[in-house]
Amino acid sequence: MDEPELVLVPALVGLPAAQAHELAITARVVAVDPDPDTPPTVSGTVTDQEPKAGFRVPAGDPVTIWVEPDDDGGGGNMPLVQPDEPLDGAGANA
Repeated sequence: MDEPELVLVPALVGLPAAQAHELAITARVVAVDPDPDTPPTVSGTVTDQEPKAGFRVPAGDPVTIWVEPDDDGGGGNMPLVQPDEPLDGAGANA
């Protein structure tokens, strides 16, 4: 049996998520979210990756990326905490 072709994991941290996905494909790996049941995150900035840049992995292997949402609060794969509903003057939820 032939050994799998090894490719270099690119540095994805600090890149916009959409660019990280493109660079991963170019490097012959696949950038994936930590939760495989969600669609790929394409908005926000990559804050971490596993395996780290510089490792050699078989072509086609996944590289998990963690994405911080943009300043507008959209996108990202980090859990968002929703604020409680504002209270009206009587102390009840509006």
